[in-house]
Amino acid sequence: MSFPLRTGLAWISRILALKHRAFPALLWLAGAAHAADPTVRSVAPQKTVVLVSSAAQPEAFRYTAFPAVLRTGPDEVWVSYKAGRSHATDPGAALEVVQHRLSSGETKLLQRLVAPEPKLYQMGEFARLADGSITLNVDVQSIGWDGRHYRSGAEVFRWSAARRAFDPPARMAPVSGVLYGYPFGFITEGETTWQLIMAFGYHQPGGRWSVDALRSTDAGRSWQFVRNLTEEFGGIRGNESGFVRHGDGFIVTTRGYDKIERLHRVNRDFRVQHQVDLTGKHPFLNSYIGRPRLFIRDGQGYLIGRNWTKATGPMQLCLFRFDPETLALVSCVILDNAEQKQVTDGYYAVPVFSGEGDAARLHVITYRALNKQFPDILRFDYRWADVK
Repeated sequence: MSFPLRTGLAWISRILALKHRAFPALLWLAGAAHAADPTVRSVAPQKTVVLVSSAAQPEAFRYTAFPAVLRTGPDEVWVSYKAGRSHATDPGAALEVVQHRLSSGETKLLQRLVAPEPKLYQMGEFARLADGSITLNVDVQSIGWDGRHYRSGAEVFRWSAARRAFDPPARMAPVSGVLYGYPFGFITEGETTWQLIMAFGYHQPGGRWSVDALRSTDAGRSWQFVRNLTEEFGGIRGNESGFVRHGDGFIVTTRGYDKIERLHRVNRDFRVQHQVDLTGKHPFLNSYIGRPRLFIRDGQGYLIGRNWTKATGPMQLCLFRFDPETLALVSCVILDNAEQKQVTDGYYAVPVFSGEGDAARLHVITYRALNKQFPDILRFDYRWADVK
């Protein structure tokens, strides 16, 4: 059957007309899809408070870094940080613990805990346990024959309210035959405390390297193994990790040795339910997040830590918002160094909140070194409405 030329030309004309009318709609759909992509913006702090100035420290303790924070009152936090001579491999490095008031910015040294050489105290992580006691759980390192640092096994300082000081440290006992080092975080609910902590291959039979979840029901005096998260998450080799309670389970973030940051939603037994890779999916996330920490506020998930929004640029302090169910990133806010200054070390960061409603403030306690100088312990303050 023949197809008349006139009829064919008429159909072509109609198709072109439909395409012309549809083109704006196609553009709108493309724009809507683009608008749904995570956004990146910068918000400068309204106020910067220097908690610890490296210049005011004794010479042996001028490298102040890696803060951890414990809320001890409506207007008070305790901050632990390394005080040594360098980022690492500095035997005798101490942990200092200060009391800090959010309203006034007043900071008072509570105690300096000096490591006996050849050990060094690299990082401390606070835990408030089921009986109300406070512990400082320490990443203890020693320098090997090759000049490199090795984990010596975690140690625990327990706070004595009567003496207003920490008791001498106790070595964390092996759990199911595994000697652990580098505690990452603690969550206490009711009579149970969970922690994430790392096992190092040079201490374990078979050379196992993993991030594990442990549980205690006796205020941290003993621990039980819950899950090898490295294995549970598919064999990823991870280091610094963080977690937060969500629903009946948790959300975990892992910093991989493959330079990929990930989010994992798990049940109460740390069985994975959903997990996503974050790195490489967005132009502003090009590597891992340094010492990542998680929190949930107003039903939204947040990830904070050291980031590189440009693959070849300097480090920045960033806050990422994500959907706690899908784990999809929604936004990235650069909280410090949007101007790309030469920050040579920094941005292990802990969020603290004060105020309510329109008066809510986000205080980020972190550390920062410029141009290879010694770092300071800082507090950046933001209106929560500006960054959330």
